[in-house]
Amino acid sequence: MTDPTILLVAVAILWLLAALRFPRHAVWLLLLWVPVQGWFQLNVFNDSSATVLLYEYQIIGLYLVFAVRALHAPHGFGPPSVMWFALPFVVWAFSLTPRSIAENGALMTLIGLRTYLLPLPLVWIGYRAFETRRQLENVGWLVAVQLVLIAAVAATQFAGVASATGTIFAVPLGWGLAGVLRPPGTFSSPGHYGMYILFSVPFAVGLLGLSTPLWRRLGIVSGLVGATVGLVVNTQRATIVLIPVVLFVALFLARQRRAVATTVIALAVVAAGGLIGNRVAGEAFASRVSSIARDVDNTLATTNARFIDAMRTPVLGGGLGIAAPGIGRLIGPRFTSTSDTLSDKPSEAFMAALVYQMGVPGLLLFYLFIAAIMYWGLQALCVCRGTDMGLFAATIFSFEVAICLQSWAYDPLHFPPSRVLFWVWAGVLLSLPRLAARAAIPQPGVMPRRALVPTRRLVSPPRPSTRRPSVA
Repeated sequence: MTDPTILLVAVAILWLLAALRFPRHAVWLLLLWVPVQGWFQLNVFNDSSATVLLYEYQIIGLYLVFAVRALHAPHGFGPPSVMWFALPFVVWAFSLTPRSIAENGALMTLIGLRTYLLPLPLVWIGYRAFETRRQLENVGWLVAVQLVLIAAVAATQFAGVASATGTIFAVPLGWGLAGVLRPPGTFSSPGHYGMYILFSVPFAVGLLGLSTPLWRRLGIVSGLVGATVGLVVNTQRATIVLIPVVLFVALFLARQRRAVATTVIALAVVAAGGLIGNRVAGEAFASRVSSIARDVDNTLATTNARFIDAMRTPVLGGGLGIAAPGIGRLIGPRFTSTSDTLSDKPSEAFMAALVYQMGVPGLLLFYLFIAAIMYWGLQALCVCRGTDMGLFAATIFSFEVAICLQSWAYDPLHFPPSRVLFWVWAGVLLSLPRLAARAAIPQPGVMPRRALVPTRRLVSPPRPSTRRPSVA
């Protein structure tokens, strides 16, 4: 087999050349690549460590291309003003760098900077990812269709149809060591697939709220069925608990009769997908659901212990990288904790990991940026509320809420896909009012979409009569 490093360098060069010519298409390809990268990593590259960074090469290339384009066309490629709220966190992280290098070494510090700073400009990339509403619909449809393929792989893995030669339905290397019957689909781990399902179910529901042709709706419905089948087969308990919360929040924020009708239809589709998934998973799904209450108790105890241990250095933290994911794989186990519950997976609680490394100020500055994103995202949602894009905007915003809740006990912002999806679609949410306004402008030879902008019945005042009054 070809050396993975040489192949990855060649792929990175081709990616950069393509992104220079088609920057927005490169963003769309990234959104389609992240869900299948794990399968290529484990089955094609034989679990190569370098492949884990492939999507980060893509991200860096996008930053370079968009920065060059922004210099020449700031109105078309410039970052949104909300990015200024990331600056305090960036300054704090770099101010801790000298101390972190002295305490933990340059490599661990670099890993910490890459973990927490590299994804932030994805908000800018998402904000400029789409020029028109039609582009958004096309990419959304492709994401929905991809959900069907991922669910087919996961269901086949669960059924035990595997191949040692690396075929498309092979159970990835190391999957049997997980100790839990949870297929990863096309991801590198079952947990990553569960994170993606948390995004894909509300995303498909939001797409159903758009005024689209019938053939697009059929693709979206099939994607929602695939996401539900994946939910039942994968059975990530945090996702099972959070999806009802996401849908309820989205319905509350949309405040539309159309949103209610769409959600009812979506729930019927989810029920059908659940029946299909139950025929595959059977008792495994029921046993996982019944263990949710016990898992909640364990999660509360473990998370509290991690926060208590993280507060040993509440101001400056223990140094960048000591609780970042991948540390043990790259440079061996370095982080040690006084608590037995923290010796394994110290990065599993995202908020506690931030305190471990950057102290309480780092945690507050990071969530200052997130609060700014969500504030302006809510403003964008209010603008879209009276249109057919209202439910779609509400589902994206609700997904952001779910990630913030999940980050208290788990680590969705440490790993793809959530690490990419959260930031990119937060930027897309900020751009929805712009896309709606452009779609409402009639184009030559194109019929405008009547559902995009709320219309009001305008009653013109009666014209004054021009007839002279008759004289009796």
